Amino acid sequence: MNNATIVECRTTPRHPLGDGGAIPASSLHFRTGRRQEAEGMVLTYHYSRRVPSNVQMVGSLHLDGGLFGGDGPMVAAAFWSIPPTRWAETVIELTRLVRGSEQVPLTFLVSRCAKELKRKGYDLLVSFADRTQGHEGYVYRASNWNYAGCREHANDGMVIDGAFHPGRTCNSLFGTRSLDKLRQMFPHKTIEPHFDEGKHCYWLALGKRGEAKAARLGLTHNAKGQRGAEGASAAPTGSMCSEREKAR
Repeated sequence: MNNATIVECRTTPRHPLGDGGAIPASSLHFRTGRRQEAEGMVLTYHYSRRVPSNVQMVGSLHLDGGLFGGDGPMVAAAFWSIPPTRWAETVIELTRLVRGSEQVPLTFLVSRCAKELKRKGYDLLVSFADRTQGHEGYVYRASNWNYAGCREHANDGMVIDGAFHPGRTCNSLFGTRSLDKLRQMFPHKTIEPHFDEGKHCYWLALGKRGEAKAARLGLTHNAKGQRGAEGASAAPTGSMCSEREKAR
């Protein structure tokens, strides 16, 4: 992993990060629009090695550029996308949060992104922490996001000859993620469905309009800090598509 620190959201530590790291926020520069460099971080440090689609904004943190000013190397990035699942109302989803080898405060990155997204007119942010990867949502909790519960196990892809293929990768490569169709297409391959361990749903309203929207979508204010993952209530399903296609 090139000495990568596994980071919350799509790459996560096995322990709470609190708010941070050895490099203070005051020493970092926040930028948007550095997509090519951010994609390189995903391909290098993120366990999925896959860049999300329908990206609407990329926020990133950079080290100082030195004596002559400007930005230094990118040390963390956040991708914000149109959700791959259908919601009854417009939301924007944090689809990748990745950090390299430098210890930097991801809560600072998420907070700065939220401010920029609000400026752009967005009012409700969502994200999912994947229990299959050991994610619990520590960064969201430290960033004062709301916990809406954990949804049930879902089919997130296929295991083809022993190798896992996310559902969206199957759609891209084969034109389908249907088990029956894939078995018809590849009769000599062993193909079995893969199910995740469920995903924790977190959300953040950017103002009263976002709060009202969250209420209409059935998003709750469950206190995850007071409830274990196994005992958490199910995430809302009535206002969003029950079939998730975002195996990250």
